[in-house]
Amino acid sequence: MPPEVPLEASGPLAEPARQSDRIALGELAAALDRLPEDQRQVLLLVGLEGMSYKDTADVLGVPIGTVMSRLARGRDRLRQAMAGESVPPLRRIK
Repeated sequence: MPPEVPLEASGPLAEPARQSDRIALGELAAALDRLPEDQRQVLLLVGLEGMSYKDTADVLGVPIGTVMSRLARGRDRLRQAMAGESVPPLRRIK
């Protein structure tokens, strides 16, 4: 007969609910989708992939200053969206 394991020591039953994590991740994905493509690209390359500004600039074919500017604007917009603030409308440059 196997020994009894206390309820608090058992694996999955002792784990807290992860629903809030899934909700937050979904909100982040939706906020990223609303960013302009150029800002989203830089955020993902630098933030997710861990690329340097120089490598990101090389991949995108833009100057490092442009990477830094897009990253700053993208982070600001993402922060605003995640805080539930209204995000300013996109400007279209023709």
